[in-house]
Amino acid sequence: MDNKKNIIVGTAGHIDHGKTTLIRALTGRNTDRLKEEQNRGISIELGFTHFDLTDELRVGIIDVPGHEKFIKNMLSGVCGMDMIILVIAADEGIMAQTKEHLDILNLIGIKNGIIALTKCDLVDKDWIELVKLDIADEVSGTFLEDAKIVEISSTEKTGIEQLKNEIIRIVNTLPEKDLNSNPRLYVDRSFSITGFGTVVTGTLISGTLNLDDEILIYPANKLTKIRNLQVHDNNVDIAYSGQRVAVNLANLKKEDVPKGSVLIPNNTFTESNIIDVKLKTVNLPFEITNRTRFHLYLGSGEVLCRAILLENEELESNREYIVQLRLEEPIISKRNDRFILRLFSPLYTIGGGYIIDSNATKKKRFNSFDIKEIKNLDNCSFKEYIYNYVDRFSDRFYLEKNYYNFLSDSSKNISKLIDELVEENRVVSFGNNSDRLILSDIFIKKLIKNITKFIENFQKKYPKRIGISKETIKSKFFDSLSGKTKNEFMNYLISDKFKVLDEYVSTLDFNVSLDDTDFKNLQMIKNTFNSNKFLIVNFEDFNLDMNIEHFKELILYLISNKEVIKLDSGYMLRENYDLAVNMIKDFIIKNGSISVSDARDLLNSNRKSTMELLEFLDKEKITLRKDNERILVK
Repeated sequence: MDNKKNIIVGTAGHIDHGKTTLIRALTGRNTDRLKEEQNRGISIELGFTHFDLTDELRVGIIDVPGHEKFIKNMLSGVCGMDMIILVIAADEGIMAQTKEHLDILNLIGIKNGIIALTKCDLVDKDWIELVKLDIADEVSGTFLEDAKIVEISSTEKTGIEQLKNEIIRIVNTLPEKDLNSNPRLYVDRSFSITGFGTVVTGTLISGTLNLDDEILIYPANKLTKIRNLQVHDNNVDIAYSGQRVAVNLANLKKEDVPKGSVLIPNNTFTESNIIDVKLKTVNLPFEITNRTRFHLYLGSGEVLCRAILLENEELESNREYIVQLRLEEPIISKRNDRFILRLFSPLYTIGGGYIIDSNATKKKRFNSFDIKEIKNLDNCSFKEYIYNYVDRFSDRFYLEKNYYNFLSDSSKNISKLIDELVEENRVVSFGNNSDRLILSDIFIKKLIKNITKFIENFQKKYPKRIGISKETIKSKFFDSLSGKTKNEFMNYLISDKFKVLDEYVSTLDFNVSLDDTDFKNLQMIKNTFNSNKFLIVNFEDFNLDMNIEHFKELILYLISNKEVIKLDSGYMLRENYDLAVNMIKDFIIKNGSISVSDARDLLNSNRKSTMELLEFLDKEKITLRKDNERILVK
């Protein structure tokens, strides 16, 4: 493992305030790669370089372009930065672009920064003090409110050591990188190298990437392998969260992985057209109303969207809102991902914030229930967030592994928290490991209530039936489940809440209601069965004065009472069936086997009934067919 602490530092600020020169003074390298950049003296694309501050600390530097036309490129660079150096030239002070960069950095959730006051050799001390006062006013209430201002002259190399020391101080306060989550890398450059093929670069914002890993390219949805990995121009086997990484991808054209693509492991994200967000606005030049069209910037990608204002008629400056963004094409994202919104036209940054729900459903405006739900999601722990998702999707009977995609976190993290929810009886699970079915307690209660109502209605309609068959309940309420899980789930649902007789289920207080006529008819049915004990009888064989539905009810009643047995095409009285089985068994024990004609003569029945009875005994594993004879199953 690379034992250096990996840190990404970004620079921001107005055009021509000396960002690129400052980086050259810090690292000895020029970040302007394009000939056009070097000729014009401005940064168009993102520039990248690195240097070792100490033996343990390697710093990657991203130089973001300052010119307002290149703000989109600047946005793709902000993703994954640990800290920012806001560069302000002492001779010009704060400019329009400085303010917009500061707004964006604040909105995107950067927590740490330093202010580099460059070109201090061009002005006197009093002027520097005035500029510092102006800066203090401007950064008040932002993440740079308490940031150190370092006076620098890049040409004379003064202030560079103080800047390095301040970077080291901030690094020592940073939390460890997230190495356990799924890896995610937003592509900010894509190009081809002869003999190597397609190479992409980006900041690895979580997890680790390994040589030969299979990886999915989104939105192209193409699977590829990592052929080579480089970090700061060195070949590596593993790249870690917080590093600038170049990835050589197998069997892909650079057109398959344009800037804005995401590299992720397969089956770890779900794409969505709707996201619920917390939006913080900046100074707005005019009113912004519901369904306004925006550019959404997330990672290194950009997508058009409309903003549904859930709580307000319009957006005002410098306030926070719960908003639903409906996107014109799907994206993949996860909770707490940061974004920026710019007007569709003119291109003006109106705000930014973070994602609350990356797989949202359409919400109605001013619906207090919906708004409360979003706010609950915003403020809850990851365990509660998981519970919310399980409850939301329980009616789809998803397995645990389906939630890995929705929650976009490592399976280990999610599984551990689901186990805790199971222990707390808030989630019920059936089956094992990631293939287990998981359902919320709220859903189970609702389901039992619906099944109870369904059974009660059935009992009203068919008061002579002992109950409703388990199969009917399964196919009505959870037909999509696989056999084993379906049975396990059925047994759980009916265990102590219903009366169960064989395959029939009724409410605990239910009893079959039969009248005198029913009892007479039951006796007549039994007499018909007994008129030829070993014949298999069907509905048409009875000559009864009642409709077929009523007759079926009584037969079902006898089956549930264990007085009648159903074979493939008809019925026998249970006692006659048991007698036939014992007679056949005795015959085989005495003679070694039995043929169809032997059995027909033995039972004084017809060939059709005898054949069906023997086949039924084969199915029940009482007898075993050998050529034209049956022997007993041992």
